[in-house]
Amino acid sequence: MKTTVFLILTSIFIFLGCSQDISKLAKNDCIKKGYKFKQEKALNYRTGKYEIRTICEKK
Repeated sequence: MKTTVFLILTSIFIFLGCSQDISKLAKNDCIKKGYKFKQEKALNYRTGKYEIRTICEKK
């Protein structure tokens, strides 16, 4: 009985933690939900080339 309750509570915490990640939303989803969509140029140290990284963040 205790293990069943423990497994249920653990799974709830895992799913709640995953639902709040807004950093990887698509541009349209990010803007619709009222967040700020940002693109920045960042150096990839492995290849030595610049890449464009997209980030969805709170205003």
